[in-house]
Amino acid sequence: MTVLVITLMSLAEMAASRIVFDGAQRELEQLGRRTQEQFLRFQEPARAWLEATGNDPRAGLEGENDISVLRMQMSMQNRYPQIGSLVFGYPDGSYQQSMVLRTERDRAWAKSLPEARYAQQIIRVDEREKRVEEWVFYDQQMTAIASERRPWGNRYDPRSRPWYEGASELNLGTFQATDPFMLQLPAEFGMALSRPLSGPKGGVAAATFTVAGLSDFLHARGEESHAELIVFDEQGRIWGWSDANRLRRLLASGRPVSLTALNDPLYAALPPLVAQASLKDTPIHSVEGAAGQQFAAVVMPIEGVFSRRAYVALVSDQNLLLAQVRKMRWMLLGVGVAGLLLLLPMLFWMANLLARPLKNLVRTARHIRQFEFDSDIPQDSGIAEVRRLQESLALARIALQGFARYVPRPLVQHFIANRLTPQLGAEKRELAVLCAALDEQQATAVTWSPHADQYLQVLAVEVAQGKGMMDRYESRTAVALWNTPLNLSNPAGHACDVALRALEAMQTLAEGRDAMVAPPHFGLDLGSAMVGNFGTWDHLTFTAVGAPLDQARALAQQAHALNIRIATSRAVAIAAGQYFRFRLAATVPLSLNGALQEVYELVERLAHESDAHHSKVSMPAAL
Repeated sequence: MTVLVITLMSLAEMAASRIVFDGAQRELEQLGRRTQEQFLRFQEPARAWLEATGNDPRAGLEGENDISVLRMQMSMQNRYPQIGSLVFGYPDGSYQQSMVLRTERDRAWAKSLPEARYAQQIIRVDEREKRVEEWVFYDQQMTAIASERRPWGNRYDPRSRPWYEGASELNLGTFQATDPFMLQLPAEFGMALSRPLSGPKGGVAAATFTVAGLSDFLHARGEESHAELIVFDEQGRIWGWSDANRLRRLLASGRPVSLTALNDPLYAALPPLVAQASLKDTPIHSVEGAAGQQFAAVVMPIEGVFSRRAYVALVSDQNLLLAQVRKMRWMLLGVGVAGLLLLLPMLFWMANLLARPLKNLVRTARHIRQFEFDSDIPQDSGIAEVRRLQESLALARIALQGFARYVPRPLVQHFIANRLTPQLGAEKRELAVLCAALDEQQATAVTWSPHADQYLQVLAVEVAQGKGMMDRYESRTAVALWNTPLNLSNPAGHACDVALRALEAMQTLAEGRDAMVAPPHFGLDLGSAMVGNFGTWDHLTFTAVGAPLDQARALAQQAHALNIRIATSRAVAIAAGQYFRFRLAATVPLSLNGALQEVYELVERLAHESDAHHSKVSMPAAL
């Protein structure tokens, strides 16, 4: 269990790390794409205004300050605070700027009334190229509340401004996004989006927005994702930063700020990453900060937002990611342990459901191997494979039980125990042969009397218990063999013991049921015979052939003639005389033209060693 828990923890750690970092990579990639989309939306109001004013003859100085156009401009500036001012510049140096006075600093710069919220600055140039500056102020309801003329003291010329210089050379309908420069109002670093005017006078219209405004925009996005966002160009100059307040302080000097000038290895490491920047496959880089803290950084290019190629960097503390890894690791571990605890009972139940019928099948197969066909095989398993196995074993049991009625069990057991394959051929062995023969006058009763069948059944049971093998049933006789296929040290003794027990059981059966057929007479002989598989390669019969079988049949006939139950040859009497009592019954020929042979009657089994010793001593005299 300990090893399992440790393994689950390791797997949970790996899975959590993979999931979290993959998720972080996808999140940063999506954040980069969303940031780029938001940049376009950031510029969208200015682009829409430029599209509308570029072809509107009422806009700018050509429209003679149409109040509806002015109110539209003021309303847009009030709605989108990222727009600093809307300006028009003309080839003769004339100029118009609409601005929102959001702070006291803005109103002080414009020298306006305290209640002024909007201002319009106009510089006109007459035929003598004299410049006249005029200011108009509006309140919150966009109503003009004051106007004044001022000397043109600051020598402002729009034609020298970055937003004018590039756009005046563009084709109509195209836009220009400038690099950061110092705006007039507010006096901050900013950028401009401009396009040429289509009127007869020509000129350029532009919308400006500050770097600080862009930084405020990035700051809001950074709070959503817990990541630091920085926009910079190929030279490493910062165009926007989610740390807006810090960027304002850095830009207060009036000069651009570069990443390398921040004296922090974290930010200095960002410009070299632009070589691997891609929109399709964005890798996560591990960057070290000033205090040795590790950060995860992603750098992505920004397309279609600025004229110059720019990049957005997303930086996140790796401890935040690792905290998520730890949290997810314990969560995955808890889910894994809970799942394991819930799964264990089900596994035990399923294992028991599978193992119990298999155990029964193994036990049944062992019984079948031992030729015990009494127990039935259930076929009620809910598992299809086990049920098919039960059906197959049941069919095999039926087939083997049927064949066992034709093939001697000891023979099959011998082949199974020694892993032998039956082959054609025979060998010479010393056999003890027992022949049971019914009376010739009652031979026809075998076909109809149940008692004859019962006699043979009794004989078969006793032969099996006495380590013998039923060989054949012919007409009114049944033959059993000893010392094949199993090797026995005293086959004659086993045959005599079986003959006495079978005779006793048959007599008891005949007396109890008033049988119409008398028990059979037995003949016993001991001698060499050929034993093995006779027949062809595809149909074999295991049997014995030789004189002892003929002698046993003849002895059974002599037993009937001499009115004794068990007749044996001299060889049997000598071999089993130590354990059984024999009596010489007659000396007769056992076949036509045969020599005289001694026929002995098997009387009983000796119960004590003294009786066995006496019998062994007295037998020669009896013989």
